[in-house]
Amino acid sequence: MKIINSKQIKEWDQLTIKHQNISSWDLMERAVLKLTENIVNDIPSKAPIIIFCGKGNNGGDGLGVARELEKLGYKTLIYILKSENYSEDNLKNQQLLSSNELHFFNLNEELQLPENSVIIDAIFGIGINQPLDDDWNSIFNQIEKSNPTQIISIDLPSGFIADLPMQKYFPCCKSNKTYTFQVPKLGLLFPENQIYTDEFILLDIGLEQNVSNEFETDYYFIQKNDIQKFLKKISKFSHKGTFGHTLIIGGSLGKIGSIVLTAKAALKTGSGLVTTYTPQCGLNILQTNLIESMSLVDDSEKQIEYFPEIKIYQGVAVGMGMGQHPTTDANFINWIKNQKQPLVIDADALNCLAKQKDCFTLIPQDSVLTPHPKELQRLIGEWENDFEKLEKVKKLAVFHQLTFIIKGFYTAVITSDGKTYFNSTGNWGMATAGSGDTLSGIIASLIGQGYNSSEASILGVYLHGLAGDFAVKKIHPHSLIASNISDFISEAYFYLDSNF
Repeated sequence: MKIINSKQIKEWDQLTIKHQNISSWDLMERAVLKLTENIVNDIPSKAPIIIFCGKGNNGGDGLGVARELEKLGYKTLIYILKSENYSEDNLKNQQLLSSNELHFFNLNEELQLPENSVIIDAIFGIGINQPLDDDWNSIFNQIEKSNPTQIISIDLPSGFIADLPMQKYFPCCKSNKTYTFQVPKLGLLFPENQIYTDEFILLDIGLEQNVSNEFETDYYFIQKNDIQKFLKKISKFSHKGTFGHTLIIGGSLGKIGSIVLTAKAALKTGSGLVTTYTPQCGLNILQTNLIESMSLVDDSEKQIEYFPEIKIYQGVAVGMGMGQHPTTDANFINWIKNQKQPLVIDADALNCLAKQKDCFTLIPQDSVLTPHPKELQRLIGEWENDFEKLEKVKKLAVFHQLTFIIKGFYTAVITSDGKTYFNSTGNWGMATAGSGDTLSGIIASLIGQGYNSSEASILGVYLHGLAGDFAVKKIHPHSLIASNISDFISEAYFYLDSNF
């Protein structure tokens, strides 16, 4: 699914009206009905409903929702921003409501808001591209101080700028939930913007799909149908060699568990063969806990000192639990600069690289880097906001022909062609020790099975999150551990495989 900017979305609305031979009112009514269908599930019994409406079509949506809620027997209190230039569809909705239901407000007004209400924010949507006047803080503060049961925003929290960095001093209505239309808005996917809405839910209002190909973008939101398009078909004559031999390099005294997790994930993802390379202290642990894998050991007892030849392997992951012993670091750098095939690089391998000048020149092209936020900061330096972070990573990915995975709730895969794919699966229970090791094993396995680095990364983060989503149907998120994720990779495959 494409993520497009506000200007393109407005154009999409107009093209839909043209191609489907409908009016802007018809399109608004679609949105209103979809919104109402969902919002009724958010309203506690007998809770007062207050709807704040702006002068444009976002306000028109809010007025339409008020009209539909009243048909269903709900009582609403409607506040409309005073204006002399309402949109045509906004005015039409006003005329369909009785005048004594409408309360017009100014920015300097003291509002009488009942407590424990459900507030629907329909003041501004995607139409703004600069900060609101500071006067809006008064209205938003009054909304928050009324102690609402919840605040629901339509399309975007009012004051939120979808395509540009937000500053904390920008006036913005903070909501519990946002119903946004058709496609995600880029800013909603960034961790720093969680303060503006706890979650967003996509509503399909039937925008014309045939014209969406006309919109150019570098941003995508990964969904089931995207993944199914490039899942490989499996021949009944396949054998274990068909599914690749994956090598997992890492571990050190006290951290062998990370290699168990990585190797288990590789096996569960479908590697035909998995071999681990660890210091000698890892041998008994791996042979006991993962009997399906094969083990190679370093000459050293406690840490890796001599890195193996990798040409016979189709997928290779390195760094998990490796530690940062000086000998390990030095020999890792000597080893990696002589490699030609793509690697999945994680954890201490990333920390080791971050200590090197021009570290990205040492990495084989088409490799996949999987940093968590602190590891990424060590690699690329500070950033002021998530837009800048993404741009810095994108430039490095293109220049050095690498794939980066920025882990988070909406994990971002930045590919060597400069495109960014945000993941739609996963949950907060996956923020647990070893979850990243599991992801590295999944991606290394997929590369070993013949997917290119970009495909393996996109499919890998989706599978990883999907397995986690299936896991929390049986295990509470607080109790989820990394090995549970691997246990549910099979469920994720069943969900994606139309043959089952």
